[in-house]
Amino acid sequence: MKLLVPRITDATTRKDLREFANRVLEAWFRLPFSERPKIVSCRILLRSDSTGFEQRHGLLDVTPDDAANKIIRKLNGAFLRGKRVGVKRYDSAASR
Repeated sequence: MKLLVPRITDATTRKDLREFANRVLEAWFRLPFSERPKIVSCRILLRSDSTGFEQRHGLLDVTPDDAANKIIRKLNGAFLRGKRVGVKRYDSAASR
């Protein structure tokens, strides 16, 4: 499942995003997941609007889906690099 962390700070790196999500995966590794939870990929997306204003968003691909859902529940509203962030399921069709 792909997860979106919208509007992250300019200082946030891919390593920060990975460590942010791993806080949950490391703490919950003993739960009965269908497979071992892992972060398949981690990217930072840059989006510019028509005025040139640029926003950064984190995109994580996490398997299995039950691990991704735990990340959403535990980290939505948590702090990443000093800023409170949201974490939600990424719907690529809605972003077009």
